[in-house]
Amino acid sequence: MSFNFERKIIDFFPISKQISVFCLIFTSFYAFFASAQAVRQDYLDYIERYKTVALESEVQYGVPASITIAQGILESYAGKSKMAQEANNHFGIKAYHWKGEVYGGVDSLNQVGYRKYGSPEDSFLDHAMFLKGPRYSVLYQLDKHDYRSWAQGLRDCGYAEDINYPAKLINIIEQYELYALNGGKRLDVTAVIQESSEEDSGSSSRWYHRKRRDRSRHDTPQEPTQDYQPPRTTVTQGIVPSSADND
Repeated sequence: MSFNFERKIIDFFPISKQISVFCLIFTSFYAFFASAQAVRQDYLDYIERYKTVALESEVQYGVPASITIAQGILESYAGKSKMAQEANNHFGIKAYHWKGEVYGGVDSLNQVGYRKYGSPEDSFLDHAMFLKGPRYSVLYQLDKHDYRSWAQGLRDCGYAEDINYPAKLINIIEQYELYALNGGKRLDVTAVIQESSEEDSGSSSRWYHRKRRDRSRHDTPQEPTQDYQPPRTTVTQGIVPSSADND
C-alpha cells in the first residue's frame, strides 16, 4: 500500500478524526510486519535439538550446519510434517537408488516414494551423504560461511523446483542467526544482490535444461560415500507433501 493511498484514506475523514485514523493505520501495519518476523518457538526448539548433529555433519561431510538446519526446518515444518513424524524424513529426499524402507505409495503423483529412516538423526546423516553425490560437487568449492551461495547452489543443482527456495533458506538462516552455529557472520546483502542480478537468468536457464536432461535419463546412481545400507522392509503407503524434488 502506497503513502498516497493512505493519505486519501485519512483525508476521507473529518479533521477531528484524522489523527485517530492515522494511528489505527500505523498500528495495523506495525502489527502485520511484527507478526511476519515473529520468532517461532518451534523453530528455536528444532534448532536446539538438532544443532549438534548438524555441526557433526559439517565436520564429517562439509555441509554447512546453517544450511542443514534451515533445510530441515523448511522441508519438515520444524519436524511437524507428516513425513517427518511417520518416516523421520526431515529433508524430503526421494527413494531413488535407495535400499531401505520407502514411505509413500507408487501412484500417478508420486513415482518413487520417499526414504524412511529409523530416527531423525539417520535422516540428517543421509542428507549429508546425499549432498556428497556428484550432482552437488560444485557446492564444496564454496566457503562454508557463504550460506547465500549455498542456498542458491542447492536450487541450481536441482534440489528443489521452487524458485524462492534460496530466499526461504536465507530468511530462516538470518532471522535465527544460524550462520553463527559454525562461527560465521551475517553476509553483506548489497554485494550478494548485485552478484545475483548479473547471474540469475543464466543460472535459472542452466538449471531448467539440466533438470529436463536429468528427468529424461533418471540420473545415474550416486556413488555411496560409506557403507550405510538400511535393511529392506515393506513399503508404507501414504501421500506426502514435500518442497524438495530430489530425483
